[in-house]
Amino acid sequence: MQSASNHRQIALVSYGTQFLRDKLALHDWYRHGIFFGARLQFRQLADNALLADDFTWWLGILKESGAVRLSLHLLSEFGIARPAVIHYGDYALVAHFPDHHQIWAVGVERPAWLEHPLVPDVPGIPIFPDATHWGGEIDSYWCLEERPGQLEVPETNWKALASSIATDLDITIPSSLAPPGPIFLPPTPPAAWARFPLFPSGSVTVVAHGILASLYREQSKFANDTHFKNDSSYYQGLDAEGAAKVDDWGRRLDGWVVEVEMRCANEYRQRASSDDGMPLPLPPAAAKPVAPSSRQEQERKAPAYTDPVTPPGRKWFRRVVFVVVLAVVCLLLLAFAHIVAAWPWLSVVLGLPFAVYAVYVKE
Repeated sequence: MQSASNHRQIALVSYGTQFLRDKLALHDWYRHGIFFGARLQFRQLADNALLADDFTWWLGILKESGAVRLSLHLLSEFGIARPAVIHYGDYALVAHFPDHHQIWAVGVERPAWLEHPLVPDVPGIPIFPDATHWGGEIDSYWCLEERPGQLEVPETNWKALASSIATDLDITIPSSLAPPGPIFLPPTPPAAWARFPLFPSGSVTVVAHGILASLYREQSKFANDTHFKNDSSYYQGLDAEGAAKVDDWGRRLDGWVVEVEMRCANEYRQRASSDDGMPLPLPPAAAKPVAPSSRQEQERKAPAYTDPVTPPGRKWFRRVVFVVVLAVVCLLLLAFAHIVAAWPWLSVVLGLPFAVYAVYVKE
């Protein structure tokens, strides 16, 4: 299933690569809402020394050291035994340099006192209250190994990948039922300026966003259909063989999600043009930032977006209307002033609506 830690890794690798390639400044994306409520720590495995407690410092030092990109992989690909400090760490983040690469393991540090002799061997039953529920999540990265040479990261043919997934799972990819445009996580960030796509959006990644959004939708639907409390689901009426087929389909779906997530994180091409540049993330006030695959498609499929700048011709019209309305209001006030001066009791009638509004409407 979807993991907030995995999403942070996708954002860190994809945006971090654009930063290392001088395509995107840190100030343009480090406020990404996906990192809110979590701390990213980077440690040295040998002595567990804390190298950086902020991903911006880690990326900054990597760039100063000559790093050219990042990539996300499964830890099992490198034949490295899972270190004792890694708790359910399935992923590895690779920092690429011109003549070598570093392998960082991603996971959650396991407290050593969980194995303390005074702690009873009763799994799942804590003997002390767990106050970490009120604290932020921590993603721990350990530098496991540094290897010489370059690590090849294959580019993805997104249309061919979509076809393979659709054939294997017998579904439409990308699906028209999935939310259009780039994926935004969290869907509602704490602040408007923290709203960024999960990974950078560009002409090359239009299909990538569509594939991942479709798979996320299928995962949510599958989880709902197979939930043991969903009595109305078709899944509850299946026999053992039928349920086994559906479960196998779900495992293949999860496998494709992992594969696509890593490929989205590793996609560094954001434009089909030769300059290999990447457009900056759209401002929060912009409309749905669907990145078209060509200029012609941009004109044909561009989402409705109203330019906040008023045309010059309408500026003068609005100013004239403002002056006329102001003059009318001033004349009305002057007229009411003469009427109230002649008949003071009318002030009660004029003030009654305001008193009713202040007392009753406010409540």
